[in-house]
Amino acid sequence: MVWPKTIVKAFELALPHGEFDESEYYGPYNAVLNHLFPIEEEFLVVPQKHPVIFIEVKASGHIQHASSREEADLQMRERFRNLFEDVDIGVLYGLSAIGSKLCVYTWTKETGRILPKPIPIDLEYTIDTAPRSRWDLDVLSTEGEERIRGIKEHIKTMCG
Repeated sequence: MVWPKTIVKAFELALPHGEFDESEYYGPYNAVLNHLFPIEEEFLVVPQKHPVIFIEVKASGHIQHASSREEADLQMRERFRNLFEDVDIGVLYGLSAIGSKLCVYTWTKETGRILPKPIPIDLEYTIDTAPRSRWDLDVLSTEGEERIRGIKEHIKTMCG
Protein backbone atom coordinates (compact mmCIF):
# COMPACT_ATOMS: atom_id res chain seq x y z
CA MET A 1 0.00 0.00 0.00
CA VAL A 2 1.21 3.52 -0.72
CA TRP A 3 0.72 6.66 1.38
CA PRO A 4 -1.89 9.03 -0.05
CA LYS A 5 -0.43 11.69 -2.32
CA THR A 6 -1.34 14.40 0.19
CA ILE A 7 0.92 12.83 2.84
CA VAL A 8 3.83 12.41 0.40
CA LYS A 9 3.36 16.01 -0.76
CA ALA A 10 3.31 17.25 2.86
CA PHE A 11 6.71 15.63 3.46
CA GLU A 12 8.07 17.02 0.18
CA LEU A 13 7.00 20.52 1.23
CA ALA A 14 8.67 20.09 4.64
CA LEU A 15 12.06 19.10 3.19
CA PRO A 16 13.39 22.52 2.09
CA HIS A 17 13.11 24.09 5.56
CA GLY A 18 12.95 20.94 7.66
CA GLU A 19 16.71 20.59 7.93
CA PHE A 20 16.74 23.22 10.67
CA ASP A 21 13.08 23.64 11.69
CA GLU A 22 11.40 20.58 13.19
CA SER A 23 7.99 22.26 13.12
CA GLU A 24 8.02 21.79 9.32
CA TYR A 25 7.41 18.07 10.02
CA TYR A 26 4.57 18.46 12.56
CA GLY A 27 1.88 18.66 9.88
CA PRO A 28 3.10 15.69 7.83
CA TYR A 29 3.39 13.43 10.89
CA ASN A 30 0.02 14.58 12.19
CA ALA A 31 -1.42 13.64 8.79
CA VAL A 32 0.19 10.16 9.04
CA LEU A 33 -1.26 9.57 12.52
CA ASN A 34 -4.72 10.79 11.54
CA HIS A 35 -4.62 8.63 8.42
CA LEU A 36 -3.64 5.52 10.39
CA PHE A 37 -5.90 6.18 13.37
CA PRO A 38 -9.09 7.75 11.97
CA ILE A 39 -11.85 9.00 14.22
CA GLU A 40 -14.25 6.64 12.42
CA GLU A 41 -12.37 3.79 14.10
CA GLU A 42 -12.81 5.50 17.47
CA PHE A 43 -9.26 6.85 17.68
CA LEU A 44 -8.48 10.47 18.37
CA VAL A 45 -5.03 11.99 17.85
CA VAL A 46 -4.53 14.14 20.94
CA PRO A 47 -1.59 14.88 23.18
CA GLN A 48 -1.08 12.43 26.07
CA LYS A 49 -4.52 11.02 26.88
CA HIS A 50 -4.32 7.24 27.34
CA PRO A 51 -1.50 7.06 24.81
CA VAL A 52 -1.08 4.20 22.36
CA ILE A 53 1.67 5.86 20.30
CA PHE A 54 3.55 9.14 20.39
CA ILE A 55 6.00 10.88 18.14
CA GLU A 56 8.84 13.28 18.83
CA VAL A 57 10.01 15.27 15.81
CA LYS A 58 13.40 16.81 15.15
CA ALA A 59 14.69 18.71 12.12
CA SER A 60 16.41 16.53 9.52
CA GLY A 61 19.77 18.22 10.16
CA HIS A 62 19.90 16.61 13.63
CA ILE A 63 20.81 13.26 12.05
CA GLN A 64 24.33 14.59 11.32
CA HIS A 65 25.41 15.12 14.93
CA ALA A 66 25.85 12.50 17.66
CA SER A 67 24.91 15.05 20.32
CA SER A 68 21.61 15.84 18.58
CA ARG A 69 20.75 12.16 18.21
CA GLU A 70 21.64 11.60 21.87
CA GLU A 71 19.29 14.44 22.81
CA ALA A 72 16.52 12.85 20.71
CA ASP A 73 17.10 9.48 22.40
CA LEU A 74 17.01 11.00 25.88
CA GLN A 75 13.83 12.90 24.99
CA MET A 76 12.14 9.64 23.99
CA ARG A 77 13.12 7.92 27.24
CA GLU A 78 11.89 10.88 29.26
CA ARG A 79 8.58 10.87 27.38
CA PHE A 80 8.07 7.19 28.27
CA ARG A 81 8.73 8.03 31.93
CA ASN A 82 6.14 10.81 31.73
CA LEU A 83 3.48 8.67 30.04
CA PHE A 84 3.79 5.13 31.39
CA GLU A 85 1.29 5.56 34.23
CA ASP A 86 -1.45 6.49 31.74
CA VAL A 87 -0.91 3.52 29.41
CA ASP A 88 -3.80 1.01 29.27
CA ILE A 89 -2.29 -1.39 26.72
CA GLY A 90 0.62 -3.83 26.87
CA VAL A 91 3.02 -1.93 24.61
CA LEU A 92 3.39 1.81 24.13
CA TYR A 93 5.07 2.80 20.86
CA GLY A 94 7.16 5.90 20.41
CA LEU A 95 8.50 7.19 17.12
CA SER A 96 11.58 9.37 17.09
CA ALA A 97 11.48 11.25 13.80
CA ILE A 98 14.49 13.10 12.51
CA GLY A 99 13.15 14.52 9.28
CA SER A 100 11.60 11.54 7.50
CA LYS A 101 13.89 9.03 9.26
CA LEU A 102 12.39 7.04 12.13
CA CYS A 103 13.63 5.10 15.12
CA VAL A 104 10.88 2.95 16.65
CA TYR A 105 10.87 2.73 20.45
CA THR A 106 8.69 0.49 22.61
CA TRP A 107 7.84 0.37 26.27
CA THR A 108 6.42 -2.90 27.58
CA LYS A 109 3.98 -2.56 30.47
CA GLU A 110 4.73 -5.99 31.95
CA THR A 111 8.46 -5.38 32.29
CA GLY A 112 8.74 -1.59 32.16
CA ARG A 113 11.52 -2.02 29.59
CA ILE A 114 12.26 0.55 26.90
CA LEU A 115 13.79 -0.58 23.62
CA PRO A 116 16.12 0.04 21.91
CA LYS A 117 18.46 -0.43 24.84
CA PRO A 118 20.28 2.70 25.95
CA ILE A 119 24.01 2.98 25.31
CA PRO A 120 25.58 4.36 28.49
CA ILE A 121 27.66 7.52 28.44
CA ASP A 122 31.34 7.05 29.27
CA LEU A 123 32.98 10.14 30.75
CA GLU A 124 36.45 8.93 29.75
CA TYR A 125 35.75 8.07 26.10
CA THR A 126 33.72 9.54 23.29
CA ILE A 127 30.87 7.13 22.56
CA ASP A 128 27.99 7.54 20.14
CA THR A 129 25.09 6.77 22.49
CA ALA A 130 22.51 7.10 19.72
CA PRO A 131 24.00 5.75 16.48
CA ARG A 132 22.67 7.12 13.22
CA SER A 133 21.82 3.55 12.20
CA ARG A 134 18.92 3.58 14.70
CA TRP A 135 17.10 6.04 12.43
CA ASP A 136 17.24 3.68 9.47
CA LEU A 137 13.54 3.59 8.65
CA ASP A 138 12.30 6.20 6.16
CA VAL A 139 8.61 6.97 6.63
CA LEU A 140 8.28 7.55 2.89
CA SER A 141 9.76 4.20 1.87
CA THR A 142 7.69 1.08 1.29
CA GLU A 143 9.45 -0.59 4.22
CA GLY A 144 8.75 2.42 6.45
CA GLU A 145 5.09 2.51 5.53
CA GLU A 146 4.72 -1.24 6.07
CA ARG A 147 6.38 -1.03 9.49
CA ILE A 148 4.13 1.83 10.59
CA ARG A 149 1.04 0.02 9.33
CA GLY A 150 2.18 -3.08 11.26
CA ILE A 151 2.47 -0.97 14.41
CA LYS A 152 -1.01 0.39 13.76
CA GLU A 153 -2.43 -3.14 13.49
CA HIS A 154 -0.69 -4.20 16.69
CA ILE A 155 -2.11 -1.17 18.51
CA LYS A 156 -5.61 -1.86 17.18
CA THR A 157 -5.35 -5.48 18.37
CA MET A 158 -4.25 -4.36 21.83
CA CYS A 159 -7.10 -1.84 22.03
CA GLY A 160 -9.59 -4.60 21.24
